[in-house]
Amino acid sequence: MILVVFAVLVNLPTLPFYDLTFKTLAMPIEIIPGAPEKVRRFWQAYFWLLVSTLLAIPFLKPTRKQLGDTLGNWFKRAPRPMLASAVFFAIAYIINHSGKGLGWQLTEPSHNMVTVLANAASSAFGHYYPLVAPYLGLLAGFVSGSETSAIAMLTRLHLNTAEQIGAFGILVAAASGIGGELASVISPAKLQNAAAAIGRIGEESVVLRVTFVISLVITLVCAAMAMAWAF
Repeated sequence: MILVVFAVLVNLPTLPFYDLTFKTLAMPIEIIPGAPEKVRRFWQAYFWLLVSTLLAIPFLKPTRKQLGDTLGNWFKRAPRPMLASAVFFAIAYIINHSGKGLGWQLTEPSHNMVTVLANAASSAFGHYYPLVAPYLGLLAGFVSGSETSAIAMLTRLHLNTAEQIGAFGILVAAASGIGGELASVISPAKLQNAAAAIGRIGEESVVLRVTFVISLVITLVCAAMAMAWAF
């Protein structure tokens, strides 16, 4: 409930908190000259998730042992999915900016990995690429355990490929994002955390056998819709 309140406060454009956290406190970091990355720390959901958790502690009234066990489990389980997401973001960064020379300028588009992959994808799948994009998102989300990292890695590929085949790029990229989110129900990192949260460690494989089929079916529906509306 606390998180929902904060989410509304920082996302509703009619309230001043949106402009403050999203625009004024954008916190840009310039890694590549002329192309700052806006961190937006005080707008991100993860920040408010942490704040909401801390504010909920007095209401939950955990014992010292419960707090210790919680922190111990967090330190044990958090590094692997965090590392996987970081690796995917790093790969996305390399792919997006590959082929650039001094001054971070791309003088030869064929040297860029996104262009190479987009050319290969458009040649391999042609106008059927919107059917494939959601499953690429599902695969990336499964490996990384994060929809966000899947989106970061694949979005430019989808936009470039869609442009080549004459499809609506934003829709194709959005369909891939849905696939990345559906990966949450089959990602080992997510299933492990969910099982631990309800005290059912060891039953992840039982859940996976059911959710794997469900994720494939829903992704298929998403792919069919993307194919129908992409052109």
